[in-house]
Amino acid sequence: MRSSMTLFSTRTLPLISAALFAFSFSASAQATVVDLGVANGYSAFIFGNIGSSGSSGFTSVGGSIAAGGNIYLDNYNVGTNKKPGSAVNSMVAGGNLNTGWGTLSGSAVYGVSNPNATLTAPQWFPTNNISKGNASTLDFAGAKQQLTTLSGDVAKLQSNGTVISQYGNMTLVGNVNADVNIFNIDASNLHNLTLDLSSLKSTASIIINGTATNITMSGGFDNFASFANRTLFNFANATTTSLQNVGINGSILAPNAAFSGSGDMNGTLIANSVSSINYGHVAMNGSGFNTVNVSAVPEPGTYAMLLAGLGVLAFMRRRTPARAPQAAMA
Repeated sequence: MRSSMTLFSTRTLPLISAALFAFSFSASAQATVVDLGVANGYSAFIFGNIGSSGSSGFTSVGGSIAAGGNIYLDNYNVGTNKKPGSAVNSMVAGGNLNTGWGTLSGSAVYGVSNPNATLTAPQWFPTNNISKGNASTLDFAGAKQQLTTLSGDVAKLQSNGTVISQYGNMTLVGNVNADVNIFNIDASNLHNLTLDLSSLKSTASIIINGTATNITMSGGFDNFASFANRTLFNFANATTTSLQNVGINGSILAPNAAFSGSGDMNGTLIANSVSSINYGHVAMNGSGFNTVNVSAVPEPGTYAMLLAGLGVLAFMRRRTPARAPQAAMA
């Protein structure tokens, strides 16, 4: 019996201890890096088309825009207020570039993904700053894969904030000690969201995970202005996302969504496509979301396994008999 206990103590227990330590370290050390990558340089980064024939996707864009498909613009201004860190080209189209009346400040590139793409513009429109690109200009396929994966990873983050719904309004109460505050909202209508500033660090980042498949943003979004470049609305499941005469301070990550509506955004929009419905347009006035690292929180099962392992160690330590003193040699 003693030999088996000795074997357990000298060989098995150290292995259990090492395994538990490694397991606990890996569970707590992993972190999600929330980084919009190349899209951070754009006011709108779209995987498909911006607008459609006869319907302008945007009318006012302060920064740069990029679309993996075609871009259709009319009565527009693009690149008029580019911020530091904005993409070099004010417009990048993977396919065709169709421009009507408007103003382009800066350069434009089309045909990045389609060598047969065409440029359509009025005869008077200056085209000396528009050129045909190639795949080296911008990797839309790689960006789509990275951003879609990111959206799914962010959706899995554990919330540490509280959403209080009352009378059709939502108040977001954070954790005053947290650098990143995460809120989960399962409603399809994000209406009248208010940040409780007393529960947030002034330097905190805000992540709002909307889990619905069709999301509408309406009403007022109060107290977000000072958090604009640190707020991310992540809609991983959304197939449609629309704004209804609302101003949004923050970025939207909706890689599978068709985006439409009216209002304005101070941040980066990432979506599958952009269209104009009933002549509604969203003015894009900003770009960028500050990259943050979100430390993983071990799942309850992780804690249970750690406690169980520590219990075994403590139990075996108590059961190990004390070694009798050896007789002195004559």
